[in-house]
Amino acid sequence: MITKVSPKRGSRTRGLLEYLWGPGRHNEHTNPHMVAAWDESFLQQELDSFERGLLAREMEAPLRLFGRESGGHVYHVSVSIDAPDGELTDEQWAEVARAGAEKLGFTDADGQAAVPWIAMRHGKSTNGNDHIHFVASLCRENGTVPDIRGDYGKWREVREHFAAKWGLRTGRSRGAGMPGVTRAELESAQRQGRNEPARTELAREVRGAAAGARTEAEFLQRLRRSGVLVSARWEDGKELPVGYSVALKPPTGEKPVWFGGAKLAEDLSLGALRTAWPEPGSEQVADDRREWHPTGWRDMPTGRQLANRRLRAEAWEETGQRIAEMRTRLEQIQPTDAATWSSASREAAGVLAALAHRVEPGHRHQLSRAADALASAAQTADEEPVPPRVDVLAPMAGVARAVADAALVSHSAPIAIATVTMQLGRLVQALERAHELAGRREQAERTARAAEQMLEHIRRTPSPQQLQAQREQQERERQEREVRERQERERRGEQPRGVDQDRGRDGGHGR
Repeated sequence: MITKVSPKRGSRTRGLLEYLWGPGRHNEHTNPHMVAAWDESFLQQELDSFERGLLAREMEAPLRLFGRESGGHVYHVSVSIDAPDGELTDEQWAEVARAGAEKLGFTDADGQAAVPWIAMRHGKSTNGNDHIHFVASLCRENGTVPDIRGDYGKWREVREHFAAKWGLRTGRSRGAGMPGVTRAELESAQRQGRNEPARTELAREVRGAAAGARTEAEFLQRLRRSGVLVSARWEDGKELPVGYSVALKPPTGEKPVWFGGAKLAEDLSLGALRTAWPEPGSEQVADDRREWHPTGWRDMPTGRQLANRRLRAEAWEETGQRIAEMRTRLEQIQPTDAATWSSASREAAGVLAALAHRVEPGHRHQLSRAADALASAAQTADEEPVPPRVDVLAPMAGVARAVADAALVSHSAPIAIATVTMQLGRLVQALERAHELAGRREQAERTARAAEQMLEHIRRTPSPQQLQAQREQQERERQEREVRERQERERRGEQPRGVDQDRGRDGGHGR
């Protein structure tokens, strides 16, 4: 069960009711009707446009009667269940709505006046989620204004209660720490010919850059090398930025669309990322500050030059061994240690994101999806802080650096990447087992999806024999192309390549 409180309250109850009872943006609204209300007499009638107007006036009557200023008084919450959970009955949804009203203090219990509220249902969303809309006018019938502080937490209690009661998925708010992609983003990606929305791609790029970075400066260097635009948010008196935004390079003539780190995922905010890096000294702060500033600043020396060495190709084999060691270490961790397993999922997601970036764009789909699924499984509940990198997982940063930096020999690159993916897949299976044993069903399902995508990538990797056949075919095509070019030059009477074009100057004789 998922609850989404509209962050911006409206000022027109009638307008919201007309939309909810209307056809919807994609004609998805069917059979609109109320399932619960503060005054149950409204449940006995079908509401046409005129009666909806009367309902809106009735809900806003306390505002007018007691001279309360209208505006920002329309409170709206959508409550939904995941599509695989099917549908609830009107009676069940009414029970959810009444529980929400009671938690918020909107009922006339304890001798206080009620807040006008309704809950309506109009069919499934375009994603197939059964849901209701809870609407209230924030003025009690005695003219007092209700205190709704802490409403997010109260709705969380409601959804967790009914999820346990009816065996529903809990669906932590805001997409388990990763904001859901909007329809507008999907349509924009389709118009631009992208396979996925910009926010999804950016989250993966940021996660991959952060996973292999040892410092804030290195994180920014890796991010810019991947082609991502970065902008800092500064506050007076601060040596380093307090936030950041990223964007993909836009098409010619268009402006970039920026996303704040926390809008990509809760664990990608600047504060959360900094928990994985050592506390910087004065020299490191100077390096970090230089990287955040424009290019001219970044060219200035800081007194400390970082030596970036390229890892050898043999690092791929060492990387596989290190992942195997990590799997052995995790076997000692209790499945109930949710924070450590969440950190392990986050570290593995970062390695996968970096690994996907090493694959040719047309073949990275499965690894990208796997990284996204693991990142989703790594998110913590709303009220819990993002756990820092634990000591047992520290070597994973080295794995991410090796994956991102190790030299690739072109003819063996697919095999090297598939080998690391296979080792990482065994680690992901260990994550899935731990989530299952601890009863973390949603994390187990997301981790299982990651494992399936990784296996599909391995299946699609050509064998050494196939790679050899491809190289031989490419060599034959190259030779045939050279023969055709030589024949075309001879037909035109041109000199063959490599012949000294200055021979005619001395009659063709040598010195």
